Amino acid sequence: MRNRQSGFTMLELIIVMAIFMLVIFSASDMFVSLLTEFKQQGKIAITNIEGILGLEMMRRDIEHAGYGLPWDGITAITAYSEITAGTEPAEAVAATLNDATLSAPRAILSRDGAGWHGTDHLAIKAANVAMSNTCEKWTLLDKAGVPAPWTAATDNLKNMDNVIVISQGPTSRTLVPVAAGGFTTTFANIANFDANRSDTSIVYGIDPNTAPKMPFNRADYYVEAPASASDLPTRCAAGTGLLYKAVASQAANDAFVDPPMPVLDCVADMQVAYVRLADTNNDGVLERDITQNITALTAEEIRTQVREVRVYILAQEGQRDKSYDHPYQPMRVGETSANGGIGDVGRDFDFVADGSITDWQHYRWKLYILVAKPVNLR
Repeated sequence: MRNRQSGFTMLELIIVMAIFMLVIFSASDMFVSLLTEFKQQGKIAITNIEGILGLEMMRRDIEHAGYGLPWDGITAITAYSEITAGTEPAEAVAATLNDATLSAPRAILSRDGAGWHGTDHLAIKAANVAMSNTCEKWTLLDKAGVPAPWTAATDNLKNMDNVIVISQGPTSRTLVPVAAGGFTTTFANIANFDANRSDTSIVYGIDPNTAPKMPFNRADYYVEAPASASDLPTRCAAGTGLLYKAVASQAANDAFVDPPMPVLDCVADMQVAYVRLADTNNDGVLERDITQNITALTAEEIRTQVREVRVYILAQEGQRDKSYDHPYQPMRVGETSANGGIGDVGRDFDFVADGSITDWQHYRWKLYILVAKPVNLR
């Protein structure tokens, strides 16, 4: 028998190669799609983690509002000062929340719509909202002027730490003056505080290096574009800002300690509201209401009425996705009674009307709602 050899024709080879190329192209498209989705989900996860960490810092500061804050005794001491308005817009807004001319500082305040692009500006006053170990420490002071030591040496105030003393009573928290004048001295000179104080006096650490100009610390939260465009992460949409925490400087003629701390990236809006329990219509019955403006309240009214602070932050989630189209509709940064809220607060943020954020429709946007209950007001 004659050996016969058979093979593929040129047409068959071309057809097989075409099929093979189609499979490769399909697989590569699928791979690129999966890779893009993986990157997007990775960025979303990073955004959520950053949001949790940053907003937990804000929650902690809000909960500590009023910690170590004097309720009275301010008029008996040398006058103190707070924020000195500088050239930065946030400093000018912050200066409007000063309380140095009042008989007592207010634990928490905000300016509605006075910040960057109509955002709110929040100020929190407490001994422990600064960025130092000193402000986290405290101890008791007996009538003989002897402070109580803690067992762990790291918990004790250091000799050069600047401190204040609060005389604690059932319905008062009086700032104790220094015998030589003023309201502060170093921990090493604690015996110089006036001896006319209660047996339950408390020593609060304020600043490790600078003689304080305020008998407390202050932290301001606000949204602003970074000083340099390069400080805005590349994944952020152009026109978004950063949520900052700025600690008030204890140095004279200075506003904030530089630089402020970025808390959350790619922020479009921030609104602040307060849940109060008060007799707002003078009928003898306490009503629960929500408002964005408590600047008319005294320190005592804030202590007795404010039950909850709510912060609404509109921020970008993940990175730009050219295949995603965000639906055009104003986003409520706040709440309304019509949608289950206890009142109408915040605003409808309209990307088109605002006009500051470019290519906004190719980004995902998330509304963070932070609810915190101050535990040191009363």
